[in-house]
Amino acid sequence: MTGSSKSKVSANADKPIKPDSRKYKIWGKQTQLSLQYFAIGQHTFPTSFIDALVSIKRACAQINHSRKRLTDQQLEAILHACDDVTGGQYYDQFPLRIWQTGSGTQTNMNVNEVIASLANSVIQQEIKGKSEKSDVYLHPNDHINMSQSSNDVFPTAMHIVVAQKTVQMLIPSIETLEHQLRKKQTEFASVTTVGRTHLMDALPINSGALLSAHHSQVAAAKNSLTTSLNPVYQLALGGTAVGSGANAPERFGQQAVALLAKRYKLPFVQHKNLYAAVSGEEALLGLSSSLKQLAAILFKVANDFRLLGSGPRCGLNEWNLPANEPGSSIMPGKVNPTQCEALSMVCLQVFGNDLTVSMAASNGQLQLNTYRPVIVHNILESIELLTDAMNSFSKNAIRCLKLNRMQVELNMRNNLSVITLLVPKIGYDVATNIVQHAEKENITLTKAAEALGLFSRAEFEQLMAEHVTNNPNNQTTE
Repeated sequence: MTGSSKSKVSANADKPIKPDSRKYKIWGKQTQLSLQYFAIGQHTFPTSFIDALVSIKRACAQINHSRKRLTDQQLEAILHACDDVTGGQYYDQFPLRIWQTGSGTQTNMNVNEVIASLANSVIQQEIKGKSEKSDVYLHPNDHINMSQSSNDVFPTAMHIVVAQKTVQMLIPSIETLEHQLRKKQTEFASVTTVGRTHLMDALPINSGALLSAHHSQVAAAKNSLTTSLNPVYQLALGGTAVGSGANAPERFGQQAVALLAKRYKLPFVQHKNLYAAVSGEEALLGLSSSLKQLAAILFKVANDFRLLGSGPRCGLNEWNLPANEPGSSIMPGKVNPTQCEALSMVCLQVFGNDLTVSMAASNGQLQLNTYRPVIVHNILESIELLTDAMNSFSKNAIRCLKLNRMQVELNMRNNLSVITLLVPKIGYDVATNIVQHAEKENITLTKAAEALGLFSRAEFEQLMAEHVTNNPNNQTTE
C-alpha cells in the first residue's frame, strides 16, 4: 500500500477527461462550484497532470505523518486513495476546465476532495463489521491539503509533469529524429548536389553535408531543452501561501520534494527562493523558448524537404519523398509533401503557444502568477504535438527518403556557380566572363571558356577536376 506506483508516462496517461463521463460523483462542494462557475470550453487537465498533483498529496501525507500530524490509519487511507487514482480508476472525477482561477485552486481542491472521499471510504471499509467505531474523518483542507497551498502545489505539479514529459517523451523523439537524419546523411554522403542560397544556384554541396546541418541544428535544440530543464527541476513546494511557508513544519518542502524526486526518478529540489517560485514562472518560460527553438528548426527542415522534393517534372525534384497516400482527390497520381505540411502546422501552433506562455509569464501581480493553468496547458500541448510530429516525420518522411540521382547529376552539370571554386586560380573577372557567356548562350562552362578563347576544352576540364570534383570542402561533415 505504501509502495510507489509507476512514474513513467503510460500509454493512456493523457486521454482527455470528459466532464460528462462520470456515473457518480465523489468530489465535494468546491469542485461542484467550479463546474457551475467555470463552464468555459472543453479543455481539461491531462491525466498526467492529475497524477502529479496526487503524487504531491501522497508525498506530503508521508511527511505530515512523520511529523505526527497524521495517524497511521489516516496515512494508510490517503496512500491507498492516491494509488487508486494514479492507477487509473478515478480519472473521471477530475472534470474541471483549464479556464478557471489563475492559481489553479479549483483543481487543487478537486484533488483534495476526491482523495478525502476515497480515503474516508477506505477507513469505513476497515471498520465495517467490527464493533469498534471510528471518529476519524479526513477533511480535504485540514488533512489532504495539510502544510500546503494552491500557491505552491499547483506550480510544483506543473514543473513535475513538464519535466516528466520532456524527459520521457520529447527528448526520445528528438533522438529518433537525430538517428534517422544521421542514417540518411551516411546514405547520401557519396553524392554531390547543388547548394543554393537565396533560392539561387550556389556552390556544390555534399548531399550528406546538407543533412548534417539538419542533424546539428536538431542536436542544438535538444541541448537547449536539456539545459532549460535545470530551473524546471526546482519546485515551489513548501512555500505554501505567497512563498512564506506558513503552516508548514520546518524543512517540510525539502523532505516532500525528496520523495517526489525518488518517485519520478528526476533531480527535483526545492527552489532556493520560494517567494520567487510562487510569484513567477521564468523556468517554464525558458523551456517554452527552447520548444520554440526546436519548432523553428523543424519548420526549416520541413521546408527544405518539400523544396527538394518538389516536382516531379517542374520542380527541383532532387529528393523522392515517400508516396504514403494519394495527394489529390482530383489529380491522378499526384503526391504531396504531407508529412512536411503536418510538421509545419505543428510548428506554427508551438509558436503561438510560446507567445501565450510569454504573455502569461510576464503577468500576475505581486506575490502570485495567476496565469498558471494556461501556461501548463500550452506547454504540454507543445510537447505532445512536437513529440508526435517528430515521430511521424522520422518514420514517414526521412526513413524512406531517396535521392533522384539522375536529376541531381543533371543539375550539377548545369550549375554555373561551380566556377566560384576556380576564382583563386583564374581570377574573379575571368570567371565572371565565362559565367555570363555560358548563361547568355545557354551552354556549359567548358564550352563558354573555349568559345571565349580563354582555355582549351582539355585545360578547363582539368581545372574543374582539380578544383571542383576533388575539392576537400565538398565532403560531408561528421
